[in-house]
Amino acid sequence: MRGKSTVAIILAIILIAVGTTIFFIMQFFEDNPTQPQPTGYITGVIIDINSEVKTTVLVVAGITVEEAKALSVEEAITAGEDATWITMSLGQRSSLVLYDEVKVGYTALLESYPSQATANTIEKLNE
Repeated sequence: MRGKSTVAIILAIILIAVGTTIFFIMQFFEDNPTQPQPTGYITGVIIDINSEVKTTVLVVAGITVEEAKALSVEEAITAGEDATWITMSLGQRSSLVLYDEVKVGYTALLESYPSQATANTIEKLNE
């Protein structure tokens, strides 16, 4: 019986050590000042999701969710103030759906129309 309790204690210590290590690694990457910080933001509604590249969405500023649902993609781009194709990671994209209101932080913006950017941060506004 003494051997089983010793094994249980060793396993508990190992699990606590692994959990603590993972926690501190996550905190480091979250608070790391060397991570690129956004230089600009766009706030708008996701009106289109690229069917070929699922990690690219079209965000249009200056329209409401109700307006976005009533308009086609081309009409929404025309009606809105600004339109941007946003490329993001799968992790960022997994929580977003069509017609979500989002605030996207980016470091560089390609000035085409619609413009193009890669997301550094994404915040869902209509939760």
